[in-house]
Amino acid sequence: MPKVVEVGKVKDLNKFLEALKASGFTVELGPHVVLEDHSELTSIKVLKNGGLAAYIVAHYITQYYRAVINGSYESDEKFLDRLYEIKYSSERWSIPVNPLYAVVFNEEILEIFNKYEDQYPVEDGERVVNEYRARNPNYKNIPRVLIARFLD
Repeated sequence: MPKVVEVGKVKDLNKFLEALKASGFTVELGPHVVLEDHSELTSIKVLKNGGLAAYIVAHYITQYYRAVINGSYESDEKFLDRLYEIKYSSERWSIPVNPLYAVVFNEEILEIFNKYEDQYPVEDGERVVNEYRARNPNYKNIPRVLIARFLD
């Protein structure tokens, strides 16, 4: 019987996925969507020796969220200009705005979940996350629907 766990100490999604790979797990990115609030939601399939270890649901923001918080969202032209500026910069990151949720099938992965801790990938990461959360007070509800689908 799978169990659902919260992985709450992840501040750098990309680094977390690399840590899983370094521990011998295979990571397969699943469907991905950019939501109306400019956050992103994805599912991640994690395998070990060809067997399913976990499905992870990640709700996060990326460097593109800067186009929203810097006020360029006022006009389409300004917003697109800022998005292109960010796209062609070297800035790349994904910061969870919720804990990661995992449907665990292989309890070996729990050791990594329990020990894992990192730092924000950018200096102002905490401020950006707090800005997102303040603008979107119902953010905690977003990943629950996808978790329910996995359990269904």
